Amino acid sequence: MSYGGISATRRVGVAVVGLGNAGQGHFAAIGNCPEYSVIAGVEPDVDVARRVSVPIRDFAEILRDDAIDVVAFCLPPGGRAELVARALHCGKHVVVEKPPAQTVSELDDLTSAARAAERFAVVMFQHRLCLPDRLTTLDPSALAQHFSGATGSLVVSRRRADTYYGRGWRSRAAVAMGGVTAHLGVHYLDLACQVLGPIAEAEVLSRVEAAPGVDSELVGHVRFVSGAALNIAVTSRSEHRCEHLAIFGSKDRLEIRDGACTGEFDGETIARAARPAVELRAEVYRRLAIAVRTGSDPGVIALSRSRFVTDGLVRLSGAAAIPAGVDSAW
Repeated sequence: MSYGGISATRRVGVAVVGLGNAGQGHFAAIGNCPEYSVIAGVEPDVDVARRVSVPIRDFAEILRDDAIDVVAFCLPPGGRAELVARALHCGKHVVVEKPPAQTVSELDDLTSAARAAERFAVVMFQHRLCLPDRLTTLDPSALAQHFSGATGSLVVSRRRADTYYGRGWRSRAAVAMGGVTAHLGVHYLDLACQVLGPIAEAEVLSRVEAAPGVDSELVGHVRFVSGAALNIAVTSRSEHRCEHLAIFGSKDRLEIRDGACTGEFDGETIARAARPAVELRAEVYRRLAIAVRTGSDPGVIALSRSRFVTDGLVRLSGAAAIPAGVDSAW
């Protein structure tokens, strides 16, 4: 993969689309990256737009601006894919917030659009950077084979008020693609999929909804094509915070607890300390800057590596994709 590059002496120009909570996280990350210059933001809500000091511009306008190399999409998944595809078609590299897509076919269309446009598409699954490089640089099928037949558990607990998923765009399943599993549990589900590979089947054992199709608690079981099995519990109803993924193979072991990664893999010990989320997000942007400047593959943060987790979210959420031609407030 080699998509050309920009001068190493010029800052990478970026525009952020959507300036809510996710957008604020992106601004904080970009602020830690001297490789970038924020050119503009796109936000229809005037009150939200006041949160930042960059120029607020129209989406079509930023697509015409040659100073903007990267467009970051900090929008809910419903209706977002068309905008991402437009940016790619206009020659922009893109950063996509999680959840990465509403369906596997939507994800495939975006990765195909990126290849056709010869532009990079990456996803803000910053927790992938918690994994050791020797795992993420392996062919995904070879990595899954290491953990063939493994048993694992995933527990994510992040407190949210009862109204958090019960109003606004978060209460609309066709826009939000679910609730706590899609927006908080998804990072660790993605880590499981990075290690264990494609999913064979997923079963929801119990589910509590804050709104139709929007879960505030989910317990389930996932079986992977490799034969590995994973028990899942995700909740926003407990006061206690926890993010924990444990995978036990016949010889290999991997445990990620609140960002710290330990275990044994292929006879070697794994021990990586936790890093702040803003630092991990900044690393996503740094890796993209290297790709944009040199034309090199961005690696583990590539959007194309989100196929398995997207499939898992669809199976667990059961949320319908936003109907064709329906806009999600954009």
